[in-house]
Amino acid sequence: MWTMKYRMIVSDVDGTLFESGNKLNDSTIELVEMYQKSGGIFTLATGRMKKAIDPFIEQLKIRAPVIVYNGAQLANPHNQQLIQGFTVERELAQLVVKKLDGFRIDPIIHVNQQPFVLKITDAIKEHTIKDGIQCQVTNEVESLLLNAPTKFLLIGDPEELLRYLKVLEESWQQSFHYVFSDWNYLEILPQNASKGNALKLLSQHMEIPTEQIAVVGDERNDITMVKEAGFGAAVANANEALKSQADYITAGAYHYGLEEVIKKVMQG
Repeated sequence: MWTMKYRMIVSDVDGTLFESGNKLNDSTIELVEMYQKSGGIFTLATGRMKKAIDPFIEQLKIRAPVIVYNGAQLANPHNQQLIQGFTVERELAQLVVKKLDGFRIDPIIHVNQQPFVLKITDAIKEHTIKDGIQCQVTNEVESLLLNAPTKFLLIGDPEELLRYLKVLEESWQQSFHYVFSDWNYLEILPQNASKGNALKLLSQHMEIPTEQIAVVGDERNDITMVKEAGFGAAVANANEALKSQADYITAGAYHYGLEEVIKKVMQG
């Protein structure tokens, strides 16, 4: 008989599931297995593309849909099929690229499950290593944007990103969705895309009320799902903006904080 209050746990990946290096801690794998054998459901919510978390899906034996691209897609864990997906409208996408002129920002454009870049830079190399992905260089941005992008990841100095964001807001003069997913990452997303909205879709798909879902994260892009869930936790290393919205702040950082939440949920 199910006795735990939270039937599902949703964890962020970078900065929560592990600190760095794309390597899961054995104790995390064991705890997730214990939780799932007890009848709980564990899954992930990340800004990464689906392909970049496939190794973790396999290691953690995840069976529920995963939230990827910061909520732009809800994906089947076992293949590349989408349960739900949104894209950036084409006119905005074209403006995003046009307004990059003069800024020291490295863009990654995600189109049809493939990341494209204008050139390979040190920042791009660092990102590809971190996410375990390969980016394709393109000189045909106009042709590329005939397909609506899933998201733009803009990498740069935080002040430079803020200056760019102001220019884009003044030029577009309509609402658009963006999020800072790391100290030097600005993401331009589809209007309906957020981890919080994706959590609601996941809740409906799995027929589990959001009140019975616990989530764990570390960055500003986790705020919407922390506010949406029945129990929202921030790991000790989390951004202060997230901590201010969380129901619980763990004593441990990174995967230690996640493990703390899993234990807390299992103890009822």
